[in-house]
Amino acid sequence: MSEIPTDFKPATVKEKLPIDAHEVDEGLATVATRAGEKNADAETITPEQSHRVLCRIDLALMPMMCICVLLQFLDKTSLNYANLLGVQADLGLYGQQYSWLASIFYFGYLGASPIHGYFLQHVPLAPYVSINVILWGMILTLHAACKNYAGIVCVRFFLGVLEAGITPGFILLTGRFYRRQEQVTRTGIWFSMNGWAQILGGLIAYGLLSRTESTGGISRWKMLFLILGCITMFFGTCLLFFMPSSPATTRLLSPEERRIAVERIRDNKTGINNPHFKTSQLIESLKDVRLYLFALGVMAANISNGGVTNFGSTIISNFGFDKKRTALIGMSTGASEVVAVMLGITLAWLTKTRVIPGVFSFAVAIVGGIMMIALPASNKAGRMAGYAIVYFYPVASPFYYSWLSSCIGGASKKIVFNVFLQVGYCVGNIIGPQTYRASDAPNYLPAKAVLIAMFVVSATCLIGISLVHYFENRSRDQKQELGLDEPENVAFMDWTDREMRSFRYPY
Repeated sequence: MSEIPTDFKPATVKEKLPIDAHEVDEGLATVATRAGEKNADAETITPEQSHRVLCRIDLALMPMMCICVLLQFLDKTSLNYANLLGVQADLGLYGQQYSWLASIFYFGYLGASPIHGYFLQHVPLAPYVSINVILWGMILTLHAACKNYAGIVCVRFFLGVLEAGITPGFILLTGRFYRRQEQVTRTGIWFSMNGWAQILGGLIAYGLLSRTESTGGISRWKMLFLILGCITMFFGTCLLFFMPSSPATTRLLSPEERRIAVERIRDNKTGINNPHFKTSQLIESLKDVRLYLFALGVMAANISNGGVTNFGSTIISNFGFDKKRTALIGMSTGASEVVAVMLGITLAWLTKTRVIPGVFSFAVAIVGGIMMIALPASNKAGRMAGYAIVYFYPVASPFYYSWLSSCIGGASKKIVFNVFLQVGYCVGNIIGPQTYRASDAPNYLPAKAVLIAMFVVSATCLIGISLVHYFENRSRDQKQELGLDEPENVAFMDWTDREMRSFRYPY
């Protein structure tokens, strides 16, 4: 037997594991390179180093995601404000045509979701998202050129196609850069921009309503689309140069900071990305009951969402307010959503759960829906208060999103779950506006009843996902499945949460 040389050094991960590069996560290259360096095994990341890198990530990433989500929500709900500015009369819309304009956006969204899922796994995330933002800004400006129903149907469809990649992209991006509990907070913060968008949208609509009927021959609703579209194109160009795709590759961090950023998320056991789709992970996803609970829960919540976001101005004006007051009072729903999301984040931090704040938000929203139905028409303030607290329901969305980014292992499995979630989102938003039938105006009582029922369904799905996680964790603990036989860098091996028996699910 030959002697071990005195200068012997342990093999790197690549040398220890003769594996196909297609099988592993891109984060493995970062930790493997470092593992081979002298004294690297003895080094640990200090809390100070971790906090410093976290601050750098927050400073680089959060403002861009927040502004992008704000513009996304403002742009897709711009139809709601255009309704106040006279788009229906100018384009000669009648009957259910306005409802179909709200729904057609989500047909485009639905058709594009699998395509975006493919590209989000196979190409660098940030440039892909940025190009979509620029293109949707261009499509939004084209709304101003529409002269009839057919024209605006076309641009609404393609707006949905291009906006469909943003939310799944940001779910993946948040999972790549942040630890589990950090994901709840950061997802809640960027999601709360939907509320700020409603506040900003109300101000813009009020400002345009305060102007004369047209300026230089341009209708006010056309000015709305031109202003928002140009802002979005400019911001998308900024994203193209500055948004990072991965902690392993971003130029916004030094090589040492990149290593720390990757090591920080090791305990997530969900990795960063593997650009090679695995059929085995697709099959595992289709056998996972949570896939259908996610899709059903998100669909139910968005049946309610599809109605209130596109018929918000109609609902408020039917309480007896004129157009200017409707624009201003509509800002209250945005403020309600911002407060609700911040409260939800606080409850999640205090309880260390996602299910408790999620179900609580639906309970509050149900109370609001009941107030809208039960209070007499003479009680305008009370009915408006009910409508405002209905906007507690979006609190559940960031918990669905952060759950998806933190409880699903395997790059291909995450893509499958993301696509199903987006399908549920689209189907809900397609159905939602159709519950507001012209024959039910002005009170739309059937639509409000559906809204309450869907809150109950979505809350039940949240509870179901939580119970699946609880019993799976208990089963693994009872069997003492600690993953002692798993590879050292299993967190970056692109294994699924089912394959990693050391994985424990948040609930």
